[in-house]
This record gives sequence, structure tokens and C-alpha cells, in this order.
Amino acid sequence: MFKKLFDLLPVGIIVYDQNNIIIHTNNCADRITNGDYAVAHYLHNNKPGVKHWDGSHASSPELFKLVVNEKTVVAGCIKYTNEIIGAMVFLIDITGWRFYWDEVKEQQELIRELDDTFNSSYDEILVIDGSGVIKRVNKAGETNYGVPVSDLTGKSIFELEKEGFFSPSVSRMVFEEKKRVTVTQKTKNGKNLIVTGNPIFDEHGGIVRVVVNSRDVSELLNLRKQLADTEQLAESYRRQLLKLNREKVGDRLIARSAQMKRVLEMVDKVAQVDSTVLIMGEPGVGKGVISSRLHKLSKRSGGQFITVNCGAIPEHLLEAELFGCEGGAFTGAGKRDKKGLLELADGGTAFLSDITELPLNLQVKLLRVIQEQKLTRIGGSKPVNVDIRFVAATNRDIQSLVEQGRFREDFYYRLNVIPIIIPPLRYRQEDIPALTAYFMEKLNLKYGTNKKFSREAIEVLQNYNWPGNVSELENLVERLQVTREGDEILVKHLPEYIFESESRFPNRIYVLDICPLKEAVEELEKQLVAIAYNRLQNTYKVAEALAINQSTVVRKIQKYKILPFRERKGVKRKKNKVD
Repeated sequence: MFKKLFDLLPVGIIVYDQNNIIIHTNNCADRITNGDYAVAHYLHNNKPGVKHWDGSHASSPELFKLVVNEKTVVAGCIKYTNEIIGAMVFLIDITGWRFYWDEVKEQQELIRELDDTFNSSYDEILVIDGSGVIKRVNKAGETNYGVPVSDLTGKSIFELEKEGFFSPSVSRMVFEEKKRVTVTQKTKNGKNLIVTGNPIFDEHGGIVRVVVNSRDVSELLNLRKQLADTEQLAESYRRQLLKLNREKVGDRLIARSAQMKRVLEMVDKVAQVDSTVLIMGEPGVGKGVISSRLHKLSKRSGGQFITVNCGAIPEHLLEAELFGCEGGAFTGAGKRDKKGLLELADGGTAFLSDITELPLNLQVKLLRVIQEQKLTRIGGSKPVNVDIRFVAATNRDIQSLVEQGRFREDFYYRLNVIPIIIPPLRYRQEDIPALTAYFMEKLNLKYGTNKKFSREAIEVLQNYNWPGNVSELENLVERLQVTREGDEILVKHLPEYIFESESRFPNRIYVLDICPLKEAVEELEKQLVAIAYNRLQNTYKVAEALAINQSTVVRKIQKYKILPFRERKGVKRKKNKVD
């Protein structure tokens, strides 16, 4: 019975005894070798699979692919250490298997190719089974989630979402909605992904698999933000340029009034020194023009005149624009250093428009630059020496901002070395005819016309309060020049709002309501003395400015209990002691 079974086996078997003599072969071995056992002898003598086998530990023989009698054969040999037999040689005819052998090799190659493609994809590919368990993740998943692929494979997407690996889970949404879903996803290590989950259904409509494709768009979002910031900055510069163009009164300053002449005398005098100047005045009075004049008349006129509008540049960009940044300070890439606007003003003048809009933290840094003439770029550690003359400007009550804690007191005093106050246009009516004529002359030259205002029209303009100051006057002149026919602009051509506000503030004193004359005089006296004393900080200078005796000034200060600004901020002084 054993011999019959032995002969029925589809594997050829050749048995050797301890003396290396063949003691038995089955039919399959005879059929494969045609009685020529040379191959078996070779395997038995030279290719032992297991040299010592005592029967307690099974082991597979080493297999070899050979050609025997034009047949393809897989052969192996096992040697035994017991006394019954010495060795067994196995022979399997795989001639008819060649097609399948090649097919298996081709499938293996295809699997390797697909695996290489799967892992080399820039986008993450994640395969999830019908129960929400991750079956496969390519190498891109390690970058997106910051963990090895092995930490994700076999895990439930529901648990991973709870642990914060990604949020939201697009696979969960696919299972809920049973359709393709695309979302923006945030990963545990801070990546921003655009994720699409595609369901695969069985014949009954159930989801058997979800294939997720994810693309890291963090860099794209950074580039988009940088583009938006650049566009915002360009727009702020455009608005700033338009504002400066509106504020500019031409190549020369028009000054017919005593107030404006005094301003120009001060400007021409302080232009020769490098002291910091603070220009104050309402919007449109010409602060930018005054600062430009300071630069052109100074010894720095050959250097750069850099304008920084502290209110036009977005706050999150302002520090980089002012101080510059080292290469790669934001992205880590090896990019070139970027000089800030202050560094570009080296050897020249920096005009800080709308200085009260500067954030408190930047006021500290700028104060250090003004004092030490050194700055440090963002991302840098080495100070950069600069030589800059600073001119600041504001249209707000900067002293009130200091009292409210919205502007640093030390920064204010450092800027206010030489204050220049430009009076509003309504306070210098003598300048209106000259300015009107100047603007019209420029427009006549530009358009080849010969227009002018009538004397009556000029008188009406002089009685208007001009809330927009010189800029408003310039705009009105241009509008009338281009819209009115004829060479003379008459009173009837002026816009209606000019007449409605004609006498609102005809003089420097504003009367808002009826009150006893004595109270009105005292209130006016108190305000005049307070303004002069806070500005000049010296009773002799106040007396000169108000054209009264110094002893009168002292009496008025004591009468109205006027304290200078520094005392209101807590600096103690001797009682009733007036400088």
C-alpha cells in the first residue's frame, strides 16, 4: 500500500541509503529522469539542503531550477542523520508551468512598478477599507502627518481624527454623505491640505473602499498671503503717492500771510541742522511739502528723501518695511537681505508721516534708531549703522494721545525737539488769492488756457473755512478750470457748499453760542495762555507771543491754575513757582 501511494505522488522522489546507494525511486522520478539519475547524484553529493536533520526540526530543502531531458525541473535534496535512510532527492517537473511562471514574474514586476509609483507620488494617497481602517499610505503621508507610514496603517480614521492627526476627516465625511468630498484639512504638524475622498462601491451600493488624495498647499497659501500682502502694500503706496500729490503745492511754497512767513523762516533756519523736527497741522496743510523743503535746503539734499506713511502701510508689514530683514528670515530659504526704508534713507532724510499711527512696540525700536543711529533687521543680530535726519508729521493732538497712553512720552519728547505748527488755511486768508492764482497758472500752462477767478469769487473763497485746507483749494481750482467755459470764473460758478459755509469761521475766534461777555473773555484768555504756556514752556516767550507783560502772564497762569504738560504727567514742581 505504501509503495502504491509512493508511486502516485506527483513529485519525483529518489531515496539513498547510508552508503549513498539508491534504494528506491517512484514512478514520477523515473518519468522525469528516464532512468538517468546523474542529476540526483549531483544534488545528493554537492547540493545538500540540510546537512544534519534529526527529525525534531523540520526544514525546507534548498531548491534549484534545472533542465533534465529537455524538461524544466525544480529539484532539492534533504539528508537524514538517522540510520534508516541517508538522503532524499525531490524532483518536480514544471515544464508545463512556464506560462504561469512568466505570468507570476510579470505580475510581480507590475506590483513593484505600482508600488514604486504609489510611493513616489508627490500627493498623498491613502486607501481605507469599508470599516474606516487605513490599509495603505504612500510616503507622502509621512511628510503630511509627521509620523512613519507604519504608525498609520491599520489605524481607524475615526480614532486618528479624535487624536488630532487631521481635521476634519474627509473619509468620515465620505462615509456619511456616500459621495466624493473635497475639503481643506489641517494636520497635526501644521500642514494645510486640499483633500479629496473618492468612495468605491460594491454591487449593493455599499462603500468597500475610500481612496483619499491629499496635496500640501501650505507653501501655496504662504505665496498667496505674500502676494496679497504685496498687493496691499502696493495699494498703500499708491494711496500715499496720491495723498502726497494732493498735498503738494508745487515747486515753491506760497506764503503771503504773516503766520506762514514765520513758518517758512523757521523751516529755512532748522534745515541747516540735523535736529529732529515734528510738523503738526490739519490734513492738507502741506506737511509733506514742508518736510521736502527741509531736506532740499539741508546739507543732506544730495541723499535720499524717504517718505514712510505710518498709517498707510499695514501694521503686520510695517516693521519689515521700516527695518528690513535678513535673507530667509521668514521662509528659512537662502534669499538675499532686504534693506528697509530707514536703511535706504542713510545719508538723507526720513519723513515719517502720520507718526501717531505707529504701533507702540515699533515706537520703542524707532526711538532707539533715532538715539543711537543704529538699526537691526528682522531676523538679524548685527546692528547696521545709519546716518538719518528724522522729520515726523501728524494731524492729531499728540499730547492727548500721550496722556491716554496711546503714544510713548519718551518718543514724543525725542521727536518734538523742533516743533513746527502749520496753521490751517482758514487762519491765513491772505494766502488764498496767491494760492488760487498759482494753481490756476499751472493748469493754464498744462491745458493751454487763460482762465482766472474774478475778484468777487476770490473774496467768497477767502470767507470759506476750508476744512480740507490747501488740498481742497487745489482740487476746487482744478474742477472749475476744466468744467467752466469762458476765461473768468465768477461767483455764480462756485459750488453751493462754499456759500453754505461762507461765514462759519470767518476769523480765528469761534463763537458757538450766546454767553455772558465776561465769561467768554475769560475762557478765551485762559485757552490762549494755556496753549502758549504748554507749547513754549516759558513765561517770557509766552509774553512775547501774546504781546503782554511777563508779569501779566504769571498772574494769568496762577489765576487759572494752568499747569504745563509735564506737570500733568506727574513731574512735581514747587508750588506757585513759575518759570
